[in-house]
Amino acid sequence: MNKIFRLLVSGIFLFNLSLCLASEPIKLSSTFSEEEVKWVKDKGNSSVFGSAYIELENGVKKGCASFNVELLPVANYSNERILKTYGNNVSGQILISQNPPKFEPDAKKYHELDITTTCNSENQFKLNSVPQGDFYILAFIIWDEEKDGVAKKLGGAVMKKIHVKANSKLKVDL
Repeated sequence: MNKIFRLLVSGIFLFNLSLCLASEPIKLSSTFSEEEVKWVKDKGNSSVFGSAYIELENGVKKGCASFNVELLPVANYSNERILKTYGNNVSGQILISQNPPKFEPDAKKYHELDITTTCNSENQFKLNSVPQGDFYILAFIIWDEEKDGVAKKLGGAVMKKIHVKANSKLKVDL
């Protein structure tokens, strides 16, 4: 009986926690430092290319055609955001239906100091003039679907941590 009670209490706690996380921004302990990541705007001599797909709840894979792919520099702030979004700092995906977190502070410059491209019709991307360094590569595959006159966002994002060497061509499949 005691074990069942603990499981019930744990389940209620986790349910309430998920409701809080879905509605309240997560407060980050790290702060964004432009100095730490400004090197991302330096012209490099490497390229990153590949393809990106997200797997939906029904097992269907949707490609990145016409969606954005970003290289975010690894830093304290991005490490914390990625960890709290994907549950790790290596690779993963999150669907809109999983209530991706919102963050506080949500530094505007964080969203500007990146390298961005768009996937072509064959779900391929290529980023040129990439400086050497550690990055999170993310593909945002998010679209609106209308049902009964109501638009609903579907899809999500996929992420992988990568290291770009000087004068290299790195193939990455997400």
